[in-house]
Amino acid sequence: MRNASVVNKTRKRNMIIQKKHIRNVSSYLHGIAVGSEFRPVVELTEAHKKMLTRIGFADPPSHGDTILPSSAGPVSRYNANGKWEIHRDQPKEERYVRTVRWRWKQWAGRGSYEEHEDFRDIYRDCYPRTERPAPGVELTYVKQDGVAYVIAPAFRNLDANHEQIAHSINLLLEFFGECELVKADLSRFANLKVNRLNWKLLPPGEYPWQRLKTHLKGVLKRSSENTQAVIFDRQETIMSFAPDEQFVGSGGFADYIAYVFKSRGIVVLESIRKGNAIYVFDSDWERFSKLTKSDIINADLHLARLVHSKGWKEKLAHMMDQRFAAE
Repeated sequence: MRNASVVNKTRKRNMIIQKKHIRNVSSYLHGIAVGSEFRPVVELTEAHKKMLTRIGFADPPSHGDTILPSSAGPVSRYNANGKWEIHRDQPKEERYVRTVRWRWKQWAGRGSYEEHEDFRDIYRDCYPRTERPAPGVELTYVKQDGVAYVIAPAFRNLDANHEQIAHSINLLLEFFGECELVKADLSRFANLKVNRLNWKLLPPGEYPWQRLKTHLKGVLKRSSENTQAVIFDRQETIMSFAPDEQFVGSGGFADYIAYVFKSRGIVVLESIRKGNAIYVFDSDWERFSKLTKSDIINADLHLARLVHSKGWKEKLAHMMDQRFAAE
């Protein structure tokens, strides 16, 4: 049985780490010369392979398959979605929190009532917060000489990279319980053709909303009926503009749907997490689909970001009209 503590031993001149989490990465890098390149990897056992589909890889995976992994714990949640730092030492401020479905009965006369439904924004006094963007580290499946690996990006042993290195190690530890730092020979992982699996095309044909709704029900099965109603309303609004294609996210992109409007030359990226926004990109799908999540969210590549508060539907309609006018 493997001990849960760190095991520092030599195997093929690589350092193996067996631990749930590391804090200070420096002690694990003593055997790696400053400035030299290395890579965190996991040599997959049969037990490890059960985790592959859980984090978003196909079954079976292929050499070069690359995924932003799904959330399985705090490290992978931060990796895919980022996090907020709450400033409790500062005065509170009013902030949009979410949109809810509001139902009520209104007197209609003669002893009868009419049922009404609307969506209303909720605002609350909250402490200020600062967003820490998602690192967006992608993992790649590699098979060589009959041995399967999951590999993280390569790094140079520089102080400026230590935070990213620690995060990548902790990501592998969260999924597999171990990893090793390969420094002796990176050639087996060089010239690797990456096949990103972050998006799946919904089948074309009639009733596209029903197909999309079926997908959403699976993703949102743990959400309340009211939350689902709000998210369904958002998708129906976007679908009303007749996108040419719809892609659903996989792995760490599972909370996004991409709508491609070829005639308008834009991609609309919609989050199905209740607190997120719509991003509109001036891009063709082929280029957009190769972007990492960090590229999409953190690099200001979008034409517009529309928060899901009152007026977002009008703003989206105006942008759609503008794109037609530009043709």
